[in-house]
Amino acid sequence: MKPLERPFNVNSITRRVDVDDRIPLRYYYRIADNLIKQASVYREEKNLIDLYIILLRFSSLLSETIPFHRDYQVLLPKERAIYRKKLLAVLDELESLKPEFQCQVNELNKAHTVSQQQQIDVLERTPYDSEISSPWPPVNKKPFPSFDNKQAVSRAPQISWKYKNDHTQVLSSNPMQVDKQFQKLSLSLPLPKKETLSRHSFLGPNGLRGQWLGPSAEIKIQYPSNTDLTSTENLGTSQDEQYDLATIKDSDLGGDRSPMESVLSLDDGRWLCPSEESPQFTIEERDDNFPLGNIRQPSPPPVLAQIQQDFHPIPPSKVADPRPGPATSQHGMPSSNSYQHLHIPVSMMEDFLRLALANTKKNLETCGVLAGSLKNRVFHITTLIIPKQESTSDSCQTLNEEEIFEVQDKLSLFPLGWIHTHPSQTCFMSSVDLHTHYSYQIMLPEAIAIVMAPTDTSSPHGIFHLSDPAGVSVIRNCQQRGFHPHEECPDGSPIYEHCSHVYMNPNLKFDVVDLR
Repeated sequence: MKPLERPFNVNSITRRVDVDDRIPLRYYYRIADNLIKQASVYREEKNLIDLYIILLRFSSLLSETIPFHRDYQVLLPKERAIYRKKLLAVLDELESLKPEFQCQVNELNKAHTVSQQQQIDVLERTPYDSEISSPWPPVNKKPFPSFDNKQAVSRAPQISWKYKNDHTQVLSSNPMQVDKQFQKLSLSLPLPKKETLSRHSFLGPNGLRGQWLGPSAEIKIQYPSNTDLTSTENLGTSQDEQYDLATIKDSDLGGDRSPMESVLSLDDGRWLCPSEESPQFTIEERDDNFPLGNIRQPSPPPVLAQIQQDFHPIPPSKVADPRPGPATSQHGMPSSNSYQHLHIPVSMMEDFLRLALANTKKNLETCGVLAGSLKNRVFHITTLIIPKQESTSDSCQTLNEEEIFEVQDKLSLFPLGWIHTHPSQTCFMSSVDLHTHYSYQIMLPEAIAIVMAPTDTSSPHGIFHLSDPAGVSVIRNCQQRGFHPHEECPDGSPIYEHCSHVYMNPNLKFDVVDLR
């Protein structure tokens, strides 16, 4: 079994999918169907780890995502009852698979630990005392005695340091001439003064043997007076005019008090009073004696905040880069941001351009749906579906999605992404494209978006997906439609990026289903 490149974390792999009410409820049930279909493949291949992970995702989708959809209680009651029964069956299977799954995960983590330890051992065996090439001229080493690493290690336990009677001494079990000279040198050095030690050590001159002392008489503590807390006449004056200075005297501290008592002695009874921060707005004087402590800055009405639909413009410095990010590295085993491999037929993209040639000449976009199969943890695109669609020079909208689902269900295909043309634009994903691909990537994390830009000589095609979780979260939280800028990801990562899990397969064949 191949060792992991990182520890196996089930929680990160099976993280909960946040519900998005813009996606129809039936679409979430199709996601559940795809998970069941994927689990059937892993079950037949006796792939226990991937089977367990997919069943966990299914149970999370049915128990933590779909029930929170706004239409869950009012739409599709038949599907709701069917999938409840499926959930119970999946939970029973998870319980039966858990011991063997945990055993295999422990073996993977153990192999990971052994691999990490071997790498550490290799680094530790590197000879540090070997000659290292350097551009600097060689240094004459004659005045210094030669020691190797073994001698240094063997001599280290024999040397100890002792602090006694304000003098520093070196004790050695095997004194040598060098040690004697070093002792003489140490004793000849002037000792630091206590003032120096107290100035450079928070422990004071006595080190760990000392005791923390309370504040001295020079310390002055500034408290607000009672009149300052209740008066509103001098809210706009400076802080020096508002508060009186309370001085801590030696007689108040007490010489025999413990450190905790010394701290508590600073309290003059007002510590338990709630502190009032200076308000950021001006309060006009009133004739009535309204207590200041009852004034609170009002918050906006929650109902009004939910109804308001206007969008604040994004500052130019916060607008996300419309260009794709680089492909992220992939690891051998599943993790929170890793994907199973996906193979594309080499000739599929050129064939799609020929099918879209008529629209391309009219400066109209053309789109298609990618579907395929799963075998040995690899997705293969085996079908290109051309749906009925409406197109413009910069957009393409599929029609009659039920026909697409019917083809996929009839041929038992997984939805693996989509492909579309940019007849006269460069190769990138617009804001509309990002929202379109969001629905595909929610259906299957490995789903891809292929952009064909025949007029872009520098980059005639690109294979992209949303960065996960950063890019997926940005699109999920974006409520705008049409072409619009997106705010950059909080962690600075790109919203979408080139795919690193995609491979061109010259031996892979595919079929075209044209529904136009």
